[in-house]
Parts: sequence; structure tokens; C-alpha cells
Amino acid sequence: MIWKFIKLLLLPILFFFFSCDSENSGLYKITINNKTGFINKKGEEVIVPLYEAAADFSEGLALVVQNGKGGFINDHGEMIIPAVYEKGSSFSEGLAMVVQDGKCGYINRRGKVVIPFIYDRAGDFSEKAASVISGEKHFYINRKNEELFSGKWSSAGEFHEGMARISRAGKTGFINTKGVEVIPPVYDYAGEFSEGLALAVIDDKGGYINKENVYVIDPQFSFSKDFSEGLALVVIDGKGGFINNKGELVIPAEYSFAGDFSHNLTQVKIDDSLGFINKKGEFVIAPQFDYADSFHFDLALVIKGGAVHYIDRNGKKIWSYKNEENQDN
Repeated sequence: MIWKFIKLLLLPILFFFFSCDSENSGLYKITINNKTGFINKKGEEVIVPLYEAAADFSEGLALVVQNGKGGFINDHGEMIIPAVYEKGSSFSEGLAMVVQDGKCGYINRRGKVVIPFIYDRAGDFSEKAASVISGEKHFYINRKNEELFSGKWSSAGEFHEGMARISRAGKTGFINTKGVEVIPPVYDYAGEFSEGLALAVIDDKGGYINKENVYVIDPQFSFSKDFSEGLALVVIDGKGGFINNKGELVIPAEYSFAGDFSHNLTQVKIDDSLGFINKKGEFVIAPQFDYADSFHFDLALVIKGGAVHYIDRNGKKIWSYKNEENQDN
């Protein structure tokens, strides 16, 4: 079932880097000839595409990959922390997880190792705690590398709104910031707490619980996502629409694809093309794209006819790139 597939994606697997787009750096990633750089919101290239990959800026720095290793640049493109790490994540609460010789540790924004490379896996700091794994032990540490609490979990995530998702024996629940299992692992799948509610799936039907583990919106959806900006994507009869926190369908389920609301807009697909709607369900940018990403503050990345563009909130093209091999299309 689709919920089980999504659950597999959330197992604690370490990718090369994780990207965070919560910060408005004013810079946007571009990729030309398989090299990544950055433009500003005017479409001006400010960091030349030199890198094999890059994450978004977080806390003033961006993780980049150069010669197969990860390091960090500032918004002028200067390499502040040398590219020497095997894997890593963006900065969060002043620290970034990085991997050296197969072990995870943490560095500060000056590149100093503040938590040694002793963990097999490690997550980002969130609400002053990070989930780590050493051998068979799952536990949380603080910024001083002191153990806060541990549990017999198969996975343990970041804290959101004072709650962290944990899994055991194939079921998901939540702990609070004291490590107490306030919502036992009984759900087939659960999202993160967002705006006071968390998606909770049981018997392949998704609904939303509060922090007291009470269903506020009964399980009924074949697919649904976390709340974002007051609305949550749900699928009804194979089509996507949006509900409010009372469970009321405020944007009809008529889209073959829909994203999450970001900066008051979301991308939706209708008649094989993607456009953007507002929270009233009105198209503000008409369906015309083959692909569309969410708005990241001022701009959104879209693809149309083989060309990649950044557009503004009015649909105006701010930056465009098309591979030379496809110039005649």
C-alpha cells in the first residue's frame, strides 16, 4: 500500500546531504552542465556553477560537494569550511552533522569539530536535541554531547512542536522533549506534528491526531500529508484537494497532483499540466508546466518544453536555461 511505501522512505538512511529551505537567503540553486551554483531573486548569477551538488543555504552557509567531498560556502561563494567530508547535512541550531571515516560528528560554523566522530548515524539538531545511533543504541544528545534519554526504537526523528516521531516493531508513535512516549507506537505511519496536529494512519486510512493522541479528524483518507500554512493535502477518489484543521474540504479534490502550500501558493496538476493556486483554489499562474517545485520565498523552479526556469509569484520568468542540445525545441 502507498502508506507502507512512504514509511520505507522515512527509515533512518543517511543521504549525501539534507537540504533545508526554511531560511530566506535570497539565493536559489541553478544547475548548468551538471554543475551547481546560485542566482539571486533577480536572476543574476552570484555564485558560479562549480559544484557537483549543493543544498540550500541554512544559517548563512550552504553545503556543497566538490570532488566528491562535502564542505560549506558562504553567500559570496567563499569556501568557509573545506570540502573534506564524506557526507553531511545543513546547519541547524548552529551545528552541522558531517561524516568522516564512516562515523558521524558535528561541526560549528567555524568548522570546528564540537562533537567527535563516534556515531554510526546522526540527525540534525532540533529543539536543542539530536537523535543518534551507536551500535544498537538509539538516543538523543544535547549540544554538549550529553545523553538526554534513550529508547528501544528502530528509528527516532527530529523534534517538531515538542514532539519527535519514533518507531518500534513496525509501528509509529511520539515522544516528548523529556523522552516520554506520550503517544505509543500504534500507528502504521505518522507524519510530523505541524500546527498542533499530526497525520496518523491506521488500517491504511489517514486522519489527524492532537498531542493528547485524540483523532481531531477521523481516519478516512487514502493519502494525505502534514498541515502547511493551515491546509493539508488529502486524496479522495484518486484526486487531491485540501482540508482545513477542522477537516473541512476547502479546496475541492480535483487535481491529479498537488504539493504543499508554501508562501500562500501550491503547485497542482490538471489536464497534464502544472500551475499554481492560492488558498481559495484560484489559479494565479495558469497550468502550463511539465514540472513545478514549491515557491521558496520569491521564486519557484519550473520546467516547460525542456527548458528550466525560475518564475516569480506572477509567473514571470526570472531566469532560464535550456541545454544546447535542445535549443531548437
